[in-house]
Amino acid sequence: CLKNKLSVKARTEKMKIMADCKSTSKFLCVLIILFGTTLHFTLNNRGEKLNLPSSRVYNVPQVASELQASDIIYHTRKNARNYIPVVNEEYKTVFFFIGKCAASEWKRMFVRLMGSPKWCARWIHKKEVNGLKWLDEFPIEEAQQMMTDPEWTRAVFVRNPKDRALSAFLDKAISHSDNFVTQVCSTYGGKGHDHQACVDHHLDFEFFLQNITTAIPENVHWMTIYDQIDAKWWPYINYVGYMENLSEHAEDFLRSIVSNIDGVSAWDRCGKTGWSSDERDCEAEGTSPFLKKHDKRHETDAHDKLREYYTPELEIFAEDRYANDFDNPYFEFSSVELFPHTQDT
Repeated sequence: CLKNKLSVKARTEKMKIMADCKSTSKFLCVLIILFGTTLHFTLNNRGEKLNLPSSRVYNVPQVASELQASDIIYHTRKNARNYIPVVNEEYKTVFFFIGKCAASEWKRMFVRLMGSPKWCARWIHKKEVNGLKWLDEFPIEEAQQMMTDPEWTRAVFVRNPKDRALSAFLDKAISHSDNFVTQVCSTYGGKGHDHQACVDHHLDFEFFLQNITTAIPENVHWMTIYDQIDAKWWPYINYVGYMENLSEHAEDFLRSIVSNIDGVSAWDRCGKTGWSSDERDCEAEGTSPFLKKHDKRHETDAHDKLREYYTPELEIFAEDRYANDFDNPYFEFSSVELFPHTQDT
């Protein structure tokens, strides 16, 4: 879209130059035409470079939103897992971690970018362990500037809700069954629901999707992504990457953010090598690029198992349950229709 706009502009300018040639000396006219042609190709080439594999929002609103202390992205909470983004001042980046969208791996990357040896620590989500700087730690005036300045990158990685919900189930309910019963079922019962039903049916994806995700919608692993950021701030997110192209988009994103100290990209500094399939092994000198290998503690292969767990009814339920993720102008998920949708469904 941007490329087309640039091309039209270039062609328009070239037509104006050609028209002016009628009242200009031939020698000067030739110079003007050569300049116009150069401008045309330069603008087109710029458009091609901006045609990235991930979705970006280029136009920051002219009237800036005002950051409030009560905003989701700034409101301080005591729990370790919340919706406040991390801030890296050296790379002028605000990054939003989303559960089941490689959040653990991204936290390790940002800890590593700080030069901290704790990037491989066990409890990476705890603030006292990761040592990251968060948006709510800055005065509201500075945070406002970070969220509106076009020179800053505000990034998030998102995932198709059908994949993400199944991945949350396979990881939390299946792979960590005991913890799920102890923690999630206790929360489910504490909200006035049948605790024993959760214990008895927690390995049932239908029960998980229809009961757990609706009774505990605020859990970061299956909460609607769109609702984790205030609606007024979505237009300022200028980098959106997708889990379905995770390694490619991760590389593209890390190449796009550059140190304001030495001009080195995050990819060259920490991304292109030094990673293994065990994110907690501090002694492992991995040689793989970031996110080329998935940590087996979180890997669920959910996308390959969609038809194994979903039914036509559950697919429709998921589309309704996650309507805010499917129907907004900022996400461009690839179409995943597991079963034919009829007028009745």
